[in-house]
Amino acid sequence: RLRDKLGKMINTPASNICFAHNTSTAFNFIAAALKRSTPFGFNLVSLMDEFPSSHIPFEFQGIPVKFVKPVDGVYSIESILDAVDEKTMGVVCSYVQYSSGFRLDVEKLGKALNEMDLLFMVNATQAFPFYEVDVEKMYVDVLTVSFHKWGLCGVAGSLFYTSEGFREMYPSAMAGWLGIKPPPNDFIPTEKNIDYEQFEHAGQYNFGTMNFQALAGLDVAIDLVNEIGREKIRERIAYLTHYLVDELKALPVEILSPYENEEHRSAIVLINLQHTDNGHAVAFLQKHGIITAIRAGNIRISCNFFNTTEEIDRLVEALSLFSEMET
Repeated sequence: RLRDKLGKMINTPASNICFAHNTSTAFNFIAAALKRSTPFGFNLVSLMDEFPSSHIPFEFQGIPVKFVKPVDGVYSIESILDAVDEKTMGVVCSYVQYSSGFRLDVEKLGKALNEMDLLFMVNATQAFPFYEVDVEKMYVDVLTVSFHKWGLCGVAGSLFYTSEGFREMYPSAMAGWLGIKPPPNDFIPTEKNIDYEQFEHAGQYNFGTMNFQALAGLDVAIDLVNEIGREKIRERIAYLTHYLVDELKALPVEILSPYENEEHRSAIVLINLQHTDNGHAVAFLQKHGIITAIRAGNIRISCNFFNTTEEIDRLVEALSLFSEMET
């Protein structure tokens, strides 16, 4: 039921969805499959600000990854395509960057990569379920979403999507008991010393028993998100981030997230306090009951739909007080 529910949200059948322990696990499946099924040397293209789970699984397998650098926090589609060469097999990147909050035009990039016959592998952890995902319209071959950030349910693992065409070309190079076809009239593959046959559907990535309690929590959380309405949630987040940025402009801070272009905004705003220590500021805010995070040496502020303008006022007042104390 949960796979079907999520499948409808990203426009794919439930048979293309399974759950991985996390994004690193999912991309390790993909990296091993690419390595085993590709006899020639190849590389992938990614983005410089990526979270490590987006690239370490591939680099650890000895797959070269070329990293595109941003300009003022923005990754243009043209700069990503310019990094492609004759050995490039595809692009692996995030829908929304975990640190800066930059939101990529996934549909435009996916269409361009499809025309070039290149793979498109997307980490949508910082985007889904609030920002729209349509794997068909975006020409996505592989998608991962770790739900502990925006899933409202704690650590429930990762949605792991693969297209049918991808699995045909690059079947899983690893297997657990749940990913193997059992004998007739059984659900456990108890046979020994045989040529094991994995499922054609996304269940081939199932290693073994998962945390079903957490997935039950995710099931309820997805119902809540759909009940409220994702468009309403996006509007609320846009309103809060606009309010936050406007209030921050009165402080001695540098706003690092690309906020001028609406299409590049997300729920994340990255700032740098001038003439003081960002790490000390995060600790100061936490003592005042305000949770932010250090990312790339800067302060990441994440606005969820349940936050309020009053909470943002408290944040800005605390930052102002900290800046005065430090100077």
